[in-house]
Amino acid sequence: MNPMRLTTACAIGLTAVLAGCNSPPEGEQTRRVEIGDTTKAERRSAQVHTASLVEFSDQVAQQLANDLSALQEFNGPYRASVVFGDITNKTGIVPTSDFEAFRSRVRQKLLQSTAVRNKVRWVESYAKMEELNRKELGTGQTYTPEAGGGQTKPLDAQYTYFLNGEMYRAERGGDAVNLYMLSFNLSNAQTREVAWSNSPYEIKQTPGR
Repeated sequence: MNPMRLTTACAIGLTAVLAGCNSPPEGEQTRRVEIGDTTKAERRSAQVHTASLVEFSDQVAQQLANDLSALQEFNGPYRASVVFGDITNKTGIVPTSDFEAFRSRVRQKLLQSTAVRNKVRWVESYAKMEELNRKELGTGQTYTPEAGGGQTKPLDAQYTYFLNGEMYRAERGGDAVNLYMLSFNLSNAQTREVAWSNSPYEIKQTPGR
């Protein structure tokens, strides 16, 4: 080989090696985690684990689907209307948005059931729909194709229920032990009677390593 070419090739190779040594190291690649897995970061956290929230929402959806056939309030001449109500969050460290997200997950799962849809209709809150109407239709009134526009008929309070949540945390030893007690319930808009509540969901956590 021509000595000049050999020298040039060696110089190029050495430059490449040095460039590789000086380049910043690649960060650890992120990976997809199964929804039921608990990561190391979660084990170190005092907040309720997301895997527990998944389990909780699955339990609520399954129990409500099973209980509807035995609830007189949901087997009358009219489909009951269910609206998202309040969430009482007394955990102190878990954002209310976490519980709102998993309440929506309960609704999404129940909407897959024909038997549930035959007994219950899920209705967005009036305030939320009014805001959308102002944005999209330029009016504060709810559009109804059947009536050609205008205000919708108010919900019948007798057959309307709020899906409320109650989330509590009992802490001991400066976050060393946390007992979470989570529940959803359906309360009647007219009588305020609690018509249904899921079986108590309780989970005790200690921060891991």
